Amino acid sequence: MKIVLHISADFPDPMVPAKTKAVANLLGLVGGFRHVVCSLNRLSWHRGVRALPFGEDRIAIAYGAPPYGIGLARFLRPVADLIAADLTRNSIRPDLIHAHKLSVEGLVAADLAERLGVPFIASLWGDTDTKIINAKRGLRERYRAIAARAERLLPAAPWTARYALETLGARPEQTEVLPVVTAEDAVIPPDMRESERLISVFALDSWQRKGLDVLCAAMRGVGTARPNAVLNIFGGGSPRAVFAASRVIARAKVGDRIRLRGALPHDRVQPVMNGYAAYVMAPRRETYGMVHAEAVLAGIPVLWAKDRGIDGLIGPEAGVRCDPSSASAVAEGILHLLANQRRLKNGIAGLQTAGAFGHLQRDSIARAYATILTRATSGTENRDRLPRSRPRLVVAR
Repeated sequence: MKIVLHISADFPDPMVPAKTKAVANLLGLVGGFRHVVCSLNRLSWHRGVRALPFGEDRIAIAYGAPPYGIGLARFLRPVADLIAADLTRNSIRPDLIHAHKLSVEGLVAADLAERLGVPFIASLWGDTDTKIINAKRGLRERYRAIAARAERLLPAAPWTARYALETLGARPEQTEVLPVVTAEDAVIPPDMRESERLISVFALDSWQRKGLDVLCAAMRGVGTARPNAVLNIFGGGSPRAVFAASRVIARAKVGDRIRLRGALPHDRVQPVMNGYAAYVMAPRRETYGMVHAEAVLAGIPVLWAKDRGIDGLIGPEAGVRCDPSSASAVAEGILHLLANQRRLKNGIAGLQTAGAFGHLQRDSIARAYATILTRATSGTENRDRLPRSRPRLVVAR
């Protein structure tokens, strides 16, 4: 059985158990490989690295590093040292390394791949990767070298793939869009009854990133044309976040139009969505937007942000994209969804029947990922005898 070493800062572990389960869910869907996971956790203003095993082939790593990515590459070198030593101690020789973000985990993966003489692949997360790569200009050439050396680059959405081509110099044949596994992916036929009710689902602690303030201003404008339109926001949050979100809503004077409804269990999100006119959220920053995918599969049209999140994976037949910084653009998009909800839901029903949203579902994503792993590990039994087909990546020390 081929061994894939996963390096991820987004894998739940005993140090930070509340991380997103997107990576864990993906690995759980793909059998036929031995998945060895190194889960990274940064601790500000500490030095060194510490490790904590948490199951078979699972290790949590805490590493000290300043905030804002100061000395990022330097503080990640001891992480690579620790992983290399752990692999040796446990007699594990991976056939492939997967860095689940290029800008952070990619630095570790490229180092280890060079030491071990194995290939690596790297995911591209539109929010984090673009932010870090744009900010760390001193590492730009290093990132370009890592991208060039990667066996495969896996952006979560088409707009991230364009970024890889334009900024990192990636080759088109080297990139493959791999959507994110959602919590739920049932296909629910649209409820054709027209409604003035809108829904949004997000953690209130992320209200700024999700653009709640712009959404509030937009709903104030929507109210002029659609006085009965209301937006129910589902999602939990810390006491601080609940106060902050409530304050934003009150200051926008839309308390009669936007209501905080609390958290929903994962298995209730799609059934609840199905009874609404549309899902609306245009985040300032978003890698993928799993709830947008869940909404379309649940039979309702969506509003999403241009060059963010799910942009490029769905089109105008499923909703409308807008400028997330413009309240008027968001309001115009919401009015479009309300005015065209029956047509859009009919279109979504047809696309569901045709299987056009299959690429957003777990089985399709799992099959695509398994194929990527199979191709990347083919021939690795003879890797020590194979000539290098790519320029050697020099890792600065």
